[in-house]
Amino acid sequence: MVLLSFLALCLVIPLPVFAAAENQNMPAQPKRLAIVIGNSNYQSDRYEDLPNAANDAAKLSESLRRLNFEVVVGTDETSDQFEKIFERFDGKLDSYAAVLIFYAGHGVQVDGQNFLLPVDSLDPANVGNLTAKAVKLNDVIARFASRDRPTFIFLDACRNTPLGLDSAGVGRGLAQVEVGENTFIAFATQPGNVTVDGAGQNSPFTKALLENIEFPGLSISDMMIRVRNATEASTLGSQVPWDQSNLREQFYFTELQVIDPQELGATLNRILQIPSAKAKLMTQLASADSDLQSTVLLLGRQLPEIVRSADPASQNDAGQQQMASLAPADLEKNVASALGSVVSGSDQTDVTNPQGSDVSRRVQAELSRLGCYRKPIDGVWGQGSQKALSDYYRQTKQANAVPEPNLDLLGDLFLRSGRVCRQPVAAPKPVKTATMDRARDGTKASRSSGRAPQREKVQRQQKARPAAPPPDIGAGIGIGGIF
Repeated sequence: MVLLSFLALCLVIPLPVFAAAENQNMPAQPKRLAIVIGNSNYQSDRYEDLPNAANDAAKLSESLRRLNFEVVVGTDETSDQFEKIFERFDGKLDSYAAVLIFYAGHGVQVDGQNFLLPVDSLDPANVGNLTAKAVKLNDVIARFASRDRPTFIFLDACRNTPLGLDSAGVGRGLAQVEVGENTFIAFATQPGNVTVDGAGQNSPFTKALLENIEFPGLSISDMMIRVRNATEASTLGSQVPWDQSNLREQFYFTELQVIDPQELGATLNRILQIPSAKAKLMTQLASADSDLQSTVLLLGRQLPEIVRSADPASQNDAGQQQMASLAPADLEKNVASALGSVVSGSDQTDVTNPQGSDVSRRVQAELSRLGCYRKPIDGVWGQGSQKALSDYYRQTKQANAVPEPNLDLLGDLFLRSGRVCRQPVAAPKPVKTATMDRARDGTKASRSSGRAPQREKVQRQQKARPAAPPPDIGAGIGIGGIF
């Protein structure tokens, strides 16, 4: 509460700030590791410098820290420095619930193998020099991938063709990747293509990643769809990010995210004070499954641009400062009132009668963002919605809460962050055996046909065999060349 009060008093901008929770009463959060490397300045003149690679690493590191990752950053890493970073976590990886590796810089494909190039890579007079100090991508995957935790590898390494080599085994694009168990690998562009470093402060791929990785409630699959579409649009279709996955369950970067409710409320209040921003909010909420918090946060990031084009009379901080000074209870009432304006403006139904109205649809969308609701968002308040709300109340330890959607509930959901409800991983069903049958009904299995003993024998043999590895769904995606 002291931290929140301090943030409220210091609030000077409406953009939401993502802060790590520092509450000793909260249970320990799972540890997540991120290794972020950006190589910009290469020692050999044969490699073009990539100014944005270091920028990409720095900006992504800031986002990952806000998402409660333990972040290790390296810029302009030599071959020895690459190895030292990796060696730091040898024997320690089991303590992490997830591992992410990001690399921006030069890379090359030789004889079907992908290599990341340190800044001290030898002058590429021949293929031997080219790979002498390079880091083999498959070795990185083998070193960090584990069946017991997800591993994510993001490669913004297809910047250009710096070498001009026309040698056997060296071609254009990326080579096929051997995806490790429970691993997700994302490339900055599609097979056989190269990317640009970018004219702005970040490359097109990393810029799109930065815009979406902190977006509340997005699974990694949904996030990559947004990244892909944004990158393709910003490069006029010349660059389409590519990914391969062998994940065993869905992953949410924002699962441990904590958003300051004071600043979130201030952002909503500011949006509603600017006619052009409010109109944009209503337009974006036209989609039935758009949750309010994510839409408000997205507009919050765009507010400076919106304010510049708005009427100067609307460019004041009065409402923002009023919101920041509210006590938590008053904040919830203020937010509920503001959301009533949003809901009534986006739907013609009576907000005092939530059954089948936009209120129930918005409540479903917020429950979905928090991981509590997994059915279609249709505004029909049925058993699935009631169960989701009960799960939410149980997880947040709220007693005597209202069972039907209303604006106060919507405001409460709007101010929540992270994944409140987790979908349990289904346990494998026990195999029915003749021995189990006999134990249950107290009778002996029939031996007239000899099938029961044979079935038990087959089951013992199957149990003795090691489990087959899961199929590599990325297999067969051909990628080749210098990246």
